[in-house]
Amino acid sequence: MLRRLLGLGLVAGIALAAGGATTGVSNALGATSPTPHVLTCAGKVVVRPTSYVLACADANTYFNAIRWTSWGRTAATGTATFVQNDCAPTCAAGKFHKYPAVLTLSAPKSTKLGLLFSVIRYRYTVTASTTLPLTRLSDIAPPPTRPRCSSNPAIAAQYVIPPPPFRVRDIATKQIALPPGEPAGGGPTLKRLYRVSFSVVVGNAVLPAGHRYTQFAYVNRQVTTAAWCFLKGGSGP
Repeated sequence: MLRRLLGLGLVAGIALAAGGATTGVSNALGATSPTPHVLTCAGKVVVRPTSYVLACADANTYFNAIRWTSWGRTAATGTATFVQNDCAPTCAAGKFHKYPAVLTLSAPKSTKLGLLFSVIRYRYTVTASTTLPLTRLSDIAPPPTRPRCSSNPAIAAQYVIPPPPFRVRDIATKQIALPPGEPAGGGPTLKRLYRVSFSVVVGNAVLPAGHRYTQFAYVNRQVTTAAWCFLKGGSGP
């Protein structure tokens, strides 16, 4: 299943004023141009940037190798490589993963810097070659703290959602196929993989509020009478 992972994409809308470009055509006279620009993390207005940072604070999320197919007065579209830090076990020690993506800029707004696109929507695809590492559950040691378990495996999978004060709504959990080499059976050990999607009401530095996200959660149980326990999770589209 994770060879194509449902061809799943994420659509998110965010204020472009929070982003930044490492390259692009700068326009010091943005206030007089009828063509919409975007604002970078460096405070410059640019048009058709070839890369663009979404997370100004830490640059853990950005677009690279952008190829714009159009750039008009109401919208701009392009293809790019979406690069995201998995922040596992921490953002400082995490790995960056690359995904093919399409993006659209829209909703130009008049500002003191000129006409700026204010919304970005993007979609990226996860495949076996781009997703988070497919670690076998047999290689994962149970957490040192009390296992996070439930008699319902879908409930156990929801432990992938960060704890309070992080707060979500509209939680949807769906079991998906295990990746190759990760059989559902295997003696007394039973394993499952779930996709957990939710809308963030109160977020954190990695998952800001106001958007819908998807996480992936492994759960398992050692014997058929034991509760299902959450063992490992990862971000996804």
